[in-house]
Amino acid sequence: MHKLILISAISLWLLSLTACVSPSRLYYFHDQAPTKHKLDSVDQGSVQRIQRSDRLAITVSSTDPALTAFLNPFNVQSTSNAVQQANNGYLVSAQGKIEFPLLGQVAVGGLTTLEASALIKEKLSFFYKDLFVNVNLNGKVYFMNGRLGTAITMLNERMTIFEAIAQSGAQDPFDRKNEVWLIREESGERSFTKLDLNSKNIFLSSHYYLKNNDLIYMMPGKYSSLLSPGSPGRSILTITGAALTVFIALLKL
Repeated sequence: MHKLILISAISLWLLSLTACVSPSRLYYFHDQAPTKHKLDSVDQGSVQRIQRSDRLAITVSSTDPALTAFLNPFNVQSTSNAVQQANNGYLVSAQGKIEFPLLGQVAVGGLTTLEASALIKEKLSFFYKDLFVNVNLNGKVYFMNGRLGTAITMLNERMTIFEAIAQSGAQDPFDRKNEVWLIREESGERSFTKLDLNSKNIFLSSHYYLKNNDLIYMMPGKYSSLLSPGSPGRSILTITGAALTVFIALLKL
């Protein structure tokens, strides 16, 4: 009888572990009610500015592609590996300049990609007419959560922190969403900010939209390694619970 009580107590303890975490810590922006926000109602500083060490993908097009082909040295199809492809593009120097064919040094630091496009087009208009210049920032952000880390390509310049977490494929339901570190390097400074993703206020944060080279670190929760899907601890608990259930059933026969 004492063994049965002990086994039952252990089983209840194992089951109670999953109920120990408050739902308010498990869910993103749990306090948000259905509503509408104007996207331009708050200046969240989402405009990306070109900085030193950034890489730019620049394409110059014209009515006669043969005339402008040499202005697109990085657009040639290549079978190189992913690392080499990521290193393609114009590297912004410490002085905020790129070396562009025909034009030489072009100062693009501090400009948006649209401003850089207009600047290059203006300089090339001395040699060409009817040009189209497109500048894209080869941006990346990084996600870590104490167990895994991944680099995420910025497919647009308006990536949100939730888009990055979703694309990381490394999120854990038991990670501490109310104490998320965001490390940002901008204008010669490195800032460390703690964000609360459990709160609706994240949508008004100046860090809601990410910038190139941002690092997101989500700290593991108390039960992250024990109860996370696929973790060895959770597998052991599942097997142990099943074995105890069978054992209790056999004792009752």
